[in-house]
Formats: sequence, C-alpha cells, structure tokens
Amino acid sequence: MCDEQVNRCECVHKTFEQLKAFSTLEAAQEATGCGLECEGCLPYVKLMFASGETAFELDDPRLAEYQ
Repeated sequence: MCDEQVNRCECVHKTFEQLKAFSTLEAAQEATGCGLECEGCLPYVKLMFASGETAFELDDPRLAEYQ
C-alpha cells in the first residue's frame, strides 16, 4: 500500500473537495478545466464523482474502471 494520496488536480490547482461542489464531471471541467490538461487526474476525478471520496491511493484498484 502506498502512503501517497491523490487529492487534487495539480494543473488547475483545485482539490477534489473543491471539485466535488460541481454537480458533474462535465460541469467541473467546463468551470475549471480539471482533467483536460495533462489528464493525469482524470481517472481520480471520475472516481471522485462516482464514489464521493476526495482522496485516493495512487494504485487504487477501482481506477481501472475509469481509465
């Protein structure tokens, strides 16, 4: 298990807690651009909207569903 957690979109400097305020991924992307630059956080943001959680292990097995 990795100690590091992913809890933000580094490209737009927004935490998943901040992004969770939007009703959908599409609304968050339109307002902030999250997940559109490097796309590294996109699976995590998708998982955040699906699960309601705001921090994830780097190797969370659920990410495979959101690649």
